[in-house]
Amino acid sequence: MIEYKERLQQIRESGTYRSLQPTETEGKYVYVSGKKLLNLSSNDYLGLQELSGLPEEYRQSREFRPMMSSSSARLLTGNDRIYQELEQYLAAQYSVPSALVWTSGFAANSGIIPSLVDGETLFLADRLIHASMVEGLRLSGCRFARFEHNDVTRLRDLLERNEGEYRHIWVLVESVYSMDGDVAPLADIVALKRDFPSMRLYVDEAHSVGLCGHGLGLCAELGLLSGVDLLLGTLGKALGSIGAYSLQSASLREIFVSQARPFIYTTALPPLMVGWTLFLLRKVREMEDRRAHLVEMRQRLGDRIGRAPESQIISLEIPGEQKVAEAAKDFMREGLFVRPIRKPTVPSGRERLRISLTAAMSTEEIDHIGEVVRRWM
Repeated sequence: MIEYKERLQQIRESGTYRSLQPTETEGKYVYVSGKKLLNLSSNDYLGLQELSGLPEEYRQSREFRPMMSSSSARLLTGNDRIYQELEQYLAAQYSVPSALVWTSGFAANSGIIPSLVDGETLFLADRLIHASMVEGLRLSGCRFARFEHNDVTRLRDLLERNEGEYRHIWVLVESVYSMDGDVAPLADIVALKRDFPSMRLYVDEAHSVGLCGHGLGLCAELGLLSGVDLLLGTLGKALGSIGAYSLQSASLREIFVSQARPFIYTTALPPLMVGWTLFLLRKVREMEDRRAHLVEMRQRLGDRIGRAPESQIISLEIPGEQKVAEAAKDFMREGLFVRPIRKPTVPSGRERLRISLTAAMSTEEIDHIGEVVRRWM
């Protein structure tokens, strides 16, 4: 086993070593080494963990399912009726032909992309798409090209070069990018479909569902759903549960059920959690006050730091592994928990703190965050 010790040492020396840090969460706070800190690394964007009465309300609801485990994949005996209820609800809310629930966003992206390959397929991907989409491209064995982040001109060039050569050209983007917090030019990308009949659009809305479009995401808010061929949303971030869902044509759903390996070979989510998801989705659709408060807090922080954030994710670049680690420690001394982001998540020289705002934060907390951020800008 010596070779693995050597490999571990190489990982440490390369700066890619990670370790699990014991934490305990309490609403918007996290306890680290006994110290209570405001959590700036959570994806609980709507602050649902602050709403302590929700679990009991769920237990009294018609969505409640007491089954703790599915005990098998959905294709065997794990397809509890609550799955159909959730998928029918999602399809109806988005006015799309079908929805499919997955165990995670990573499983969905890494399973969907290989399933789209038919021998006449090309993928064009934004350079900053999530690692799960990159994994799907690698597993697909299909040709793909990447264009510079949010560069619609370059994307058009690639489409012009390849139109007519492939039956399907899938364009892969996120609506809100998880590391930079910026927004894709979705309207401009959708508009390209008028000129390129082979183009299909795949949008990962992991960091926008729950937060805009009355909870349905950025594509819904912008009125672009009809131009999106496949939409992915995660349930474990703003929506407060676990898993993911995809929206697509009925035929694509059947293909995924038949061919997507992460779907076929994974134990289904517990009915208890699927019911919880459906319960929360109905609640989140009505949480306009929390969405409005989050926008207000985002704008307030922008005023304090002299920079207008495009989303609830604020990327504070602090180049250098030691320097970004020092910054994270400084935030902790100020009662703020945030982890340094280093390679391979981001390239060397673009280390950063990724600060996530939530609807549970107060104006006083936002002002304090702004003070500490300014020190490191």
